[in-house]
Amino acid sequence: MSNYNISSRYANALMQLASEKDLFEQISADMEVVFNTLSSSREFQMMLISPVVKVYDKEQVLLKVFENRISHDSLNFLQFIVRKNRENLLFNIVRQFLSLRDKKLGVVNAEVLSASEFTDEQKSKLTKKLEEYTRKKVRLSLQIDRNLLGGFIVRIEDTVIDASLDHQLELLKSQFMKGDSSLN
Repeated sequence: MSNYNISSRYANALMQLASEKDLFEQISADMEVVFNTLSSSREFQMMLISPVVKVYDKEQVLLKVFENRISHDSLNFLQFIVRKNRENLLFNIVRQFLSLRDKKLGVVNAEVLSASEFTDEQKSKLTKKLEEYTRKKVRLSLQIDRNLLGGFIVRIEDTVIDASLDHQLELLKSQFMKGDSSLN
């Protein structure tokens, strides 16, 4: 079985546990904490997947790191993953759970690269337009790309909306190359 399938099974099991125990919001918040912790510490991830570190020691590290930060149910789940020797998939399991959570809540992530900083009004307008486009709640992630001449590029799952000046100039160039004299 592929790692993706295994990660999906564990993520689905956690989602089911959260629903059955009516702890969806708590476990979702807990998995955000776990995801952010794992994302910010490569050393922590490496310790978890190391074959040299014993299972008991990994469980104790998880306990020390998360015992005052996440619920008992979430901590038990993390320790269960370690006991099943799936700690190498923990990051993927958590990411998959957060993806399932977003799907359940009707939320999509929109990564926006822009040439300059957006004002609060521009962020609000862009969010509203993207929510109309996707018919879902949009979570914006904004980054500045100094290589862009102007405008922005939005990526939502497999869809890219390129409203950059670079792209517009490329389209104009291709129209000139084709000899198309009708410029809109």
